[in-house]
Amino acid sequence: TLKVDEKNDVYSFGVVLLELLTGRRPVGNFGEEGLDIVQWTKLQTNWSNDKVVKILDERLCHIPLDEAKQVYFVAMLCVQEQSVERPTMREVVEMLAQAK
Repeated sequence: TLKVDEKNDVYSFGVVLLELLTGRRPVGNFGEEGLDIVQWTKLQTNWSNDKVVKILDERLCHIPLDEAKQVYFVAMLCVQEQSVERPTMREVVEMLAQAK
């Protein structure tokens, strides 16, 4: 069974942020069998903010790239494999507030 706690919620929120950035569903056709949106994003960007352009949904072309990079950075912190490495939701909110 999965233990429900704040850090799991943070991970889920990170997945939602990635969905918004990429315009993709969390699971589906990512070109390789068994990849989810988190694995696909890591593969495409190699954790680099500068490669965010590779994953951005084309419908977000009007969004300043710096803001998209900040949201990407927050999303990647949220989806850290080890829950202790994930930020709290309070920290997430603060980081996103600074992104605008």
